[in-house]
Amino acid sequence: MTEAEVAAALQDAFWLAADRLLMFHTNPWELDEALEAAGYAMGPCAAMDLLGLDVVLARRSVAASPILPRMVAEGRMGKKGGVGHYRYPDGGGAVIDPLIEDLILEEAWFAKVARHDLPDAALVAHMQAAQAKAVQRLQQQGVDQRRLATACQAALHTR
Repeated sequence: MTEAEVAAALQDAFWLAADRLLMFHTNPWELDEALEAAGYAMGPCAAMDLLGLDVVLARRSVAASPILPRMVAEGRMGKKGGVGHYRYPDGGGAVIDPLIEDLILEEAWFAKVARHDLPDAALVAHMQAAQAKAVQRLQQQGVDQRRLATACQAALHTR
């Protein structure tokens, strides 16, 4: 497995965990802020926006929730399209978009999900647990520790 494949596997697991948290517990800016405060250079929602939500969705073999497919169907492609988890006025920096919170709450309502907020520490712990599970799966596939450490840092934007 190449370093790029290892990094992609870690990113995908991380982003699926973020998608589940959005469906059940939080919104993009709260999740990103919690992870950045915990030492990540960029939160998962901002990272997905940067890559392109259509690209993130195309990489998935399974959907964690209906949120990302709906976002892409509505033309929310991320920074390159001017709107994703955030808005990017005139191609600039991210601005909170309350419409995405409405979209998330609507999808949760349709799915009959009882949402409840989690504190920042629990959001970070959930994301780190997803990261640990992905690392464990990769170790079982024979990926060595050095390659995992390098891929983790690159894929998950840690400082």
